[in-house]
Amino acid sequence: MKLTPRNIIHHEIIGLDTKVVDSTNKSLIGIEGRIVDESKNIIVVDDGQERKIPKSCSSFSFTLSSINSKRYLPLKIKVDGRLLLSQPENRIQTKFKKKFRK
Repeated sequence: MKLTPRNIIHHEIIGLDTKVVDSTNKSLIGIEGRIVDESKNIIVVDDGQERKIPKSCSSFSFTLSSINSKRYLPLKIKVDGRLLLSQPENRIQTKFKKKFRK
């Protein structure tokens, strides 16, 4: 499955570039780097040193690369960390909930 903004919470996030854009712990805001590990409640970001960031109290901006019309277009997606709260192997296996419009 291709990584898109619509399925990022059901996809593997290790290896993506991220930045903490909001957190209840103000010292975590602005940390950016590559995700090197993930557990149920923690994301480990390498920004020269490995930092553990709790998912439940943080919002993340993920950078995805998109090649469109021979140009490199980075996509930035903001995700509330509470949407990522689960074991990575279980989150990846969850099915999408379809939204029906009437």
